[in-house]
Amino acid sequence: MNLSDYNPKNILLIDLRYIGDAIFLIPIIKNLRANLPSAKISALVIEGGDSLLSLLPELTEAIPFKRQEIKRSLKNRIIKFLDLIKKIRERHFDTVIIIPQSDRPTIIGYFSGAKVRIGYESRSWWRNHLLTHKLKYDYEKNIHLIEHNLQILKDLGLKIYDTSITLTAPKSTIEAISKRFNIPMQRDKKSILIHPGARGYLRQWGVENFAKVINALIDKFRVYLVAGNSEKDLINKIALSLKKRPSLISSDLALTEFTALCSISDIFLGNDSAPIHIAAATGMFVVGLYGPTLSKYCKPWTDKSLLFDISPLPCRQCEQDRCLGPEIKACILEIKPEEVIEGIFDVFKKI
Repeated sequence: MNLSDYNPKNILLIDLRYIGDAIFLIPIIKNLRANLPSAKISALVIEGGDSLLSLLPELTEAIPFKRQEIKRSLKNRIIKFLDLIKKIRERHFDTVIIIPQSDRPTIIGYFSGAKVRIGYESRSWWRNHLLTHKLKYDYEKNIHLIEHNLQILKDLGLKIYDTSITLTAPKSTIEAISKRFNIPMQRDKKSILIHPGARGYLRQWGVENFAKVINALIDKFRVYLVAGNSEKDLINKIALSLKKRPSLISSDLALTEFTALCSISDIFLGNDSAPIHIAAATGMFVVGLYGPTLSKYCKPWTDKSLLFDISPLPCRQCEQDRCLGPEIKACILEIKPEEVIEGIFDVFKKI
């Protein structure tokens, strides 16, 4: 199928996984817009990811999938899911592109009312049956998730004009963040933005390690220590181990505010989690810590990075529901604070 020949007028992209996956949709959105300039393009993504994608001028609408709200009870799950289907149908999409090979996005795509429903062929016969156009995924060719996403457009006969991921925070949000935390707009000192949290305990490098890094940096650089709403205890524990208070400590930033903070910071340090991808998208240099995941599949889509992905354990990449290694979190704990500190100082010399 050549999507340009079909000339869709109203397209829906669906990816209900995590915020990082929503960010990885940016090249698809950019290239869909370049190939189909008159089409409406919407994206149904996990709540939170919608606020970031709304920053893209190429996107018509970002629709939040409120997973936590839907999961509260079986009755609530059914009612909320049916309500979402109703809202999707009201938008009269003619084409749906389903990114992951999973149940819920395929079901939503089927009940959207769209005549054309595109997705990767899977081992599930019934999911394949709900698609009108099935694409074959080349696991050897497409290592990174961005390559996985862009292959869809190539198989649909579209040209790839731009593979970059960029996010630009509104000037008003940047000014508000600067004022709120007393951050000078004209930088008097280089800064490092540190996010020690991650989805899942096995991805987290740990309080002691982050505290050692911060204590080594805090006399020479501005340190901004941030985390998600559910990670307040994590940064408080780190703060208790610090010799000085960081220039900023916060666990209540909205994602657009975090994006703004990235825009006025120099280096990001964090685990494999959505914030490292947001930081990379704003153009800052990122330092990433990889344990249970392999960076080749999901590394930040930028050349401005220093990634610590050093463990040779054969159990990587794992399911991350529990650790099956020789010792708990051996993969990520193999990364030593001294190595990270040295790497960060080297980066500061170059930027």
